[in-house]
Amino acid sequence: MADTTARGSNDSLIEAIERDLNDVEQALDRLANGNYFKDEVTGAPIRPEILTANPLARRNK
Repeated sequence: MADTTARGSNDSLIEAIERDLNDVEQALDRLANGNYFKDEVTGAPIRPEILTANPLARRNK
């Protein structure tokens, strides 16, 4: 039982790390394409304070 619980916890942790890594890769792609500082929906510039708080931000919200 404990082994199953530990495995489930590890799986959840791995999934969270994979999501974070995917977010970082997307941010690097946006940076390479010149879209890092733009809201992905509106195209408006993302406010600097948002990017300072969350460098992976894709929106002004």
